[in-house]
Amino acid sequence: MKKRTALLLSLILVLSSISANAREPLEDEWLIPAPPVPDPVAFVVPSGLYYVTDTYVADVVATSDATTIYSTTTVHESTGTYARVIDSVDTGASSAFDGMAFNGRGALTNGQALAGTYYENFVLTAGGYVPVSIVFFQDDSETKRRQAVSSLGAAAKPTASPAAVVTTTSPVPVVTTTRPRDAIAPPSIMPQASIQPAPRTVRTGISLSPDGPTLASAEVLRGRLVQFWPRVFIDNVDVPIRSWRLLSAQPDHISASTGSTQPLAAQWIRMPVPGVSWSLRFEVYSEVSPTERLEAEISVMLRSPALVD
Repeated sequence: MKKRTALLLSLILVLSSISANAREPLEDEWLIPAPPVPDPVAFVVPSGLYYVTDTYVADVVATSDATTIYSTTTVHESTGTYARVIDSVDTGASSAFDGMAFNGRGALTNGQALAGTYYENFVLTAGGYVPVSIVFFQDDSETKRRQAVSSLGAAAKPTASPAAVVTTTSPVPVVTTTRPRDAIAPPSIMPQASIQPAPRTVRTGISLSPDGPTLASAEVLRGRLVQFWPRVFIDNVDVPIRSWRLLSAQPDHISASTGSTQPLAAQWIRMPVPGVSWSLRFEVYSEVSPTERLEAEISVMLRSPALVD
């Protein structure tokens, strides 16, 4: 009996000791560490980003007669990269991205910076879209004006003096002789043919600058704001434009559908079907013939530029 009582007391003491050491776990001890989650901001698509289909090759400077054209060549292929327009600049204007493009930004012969567009190139990684570099696509031209050479006035024709009277004196009687006058041709009775004025030649065209050459077609970069200048030439002389009106309407954004001395500014965002080119067709009136309706047209090939990896 005493042994059972002692054993029972020992069990009670052991249980009391275990209860005294027991406690409620803290709140943070119940939590299991969560696996790291990538930053969702890294997967946000940058504004204006698009998949490239044309890759940058080189800057090109071409001279035709008195006009020098600054352009950029591309190759139609995809490198698996993405790009977006970050700035479009006019001739001589500065940009926050000057000096950041890997191919630089050229200048005209007078030192002004070239017009063009800055593009930022991206690659898609497991962490999102990562910018890798910046490229500048030049798009400008300049024309050297020739000095007009004044023509000399026609030299005055010598006039014939009247016939002289010669008097000779000698011991013999005085004899006075007179040179006979030249015979006067009788008036012609044949009718003269009327002189018809030469027919004038009228030519229209579209150029990418106010005094640049007219082009039948042009390659335009996607997202680039391009100016199109309707032109009229009469007998190969550039005459002022009275008014123009856009007859076609493929561009995604245009400055206006009508105008006079200002060009049409157009921008394309959507790409056409492969192998298809668009065209811009204008109705044009000149100051020389304000009632004569003329038309001018230019074919537009849209390109989507990229960088070389």
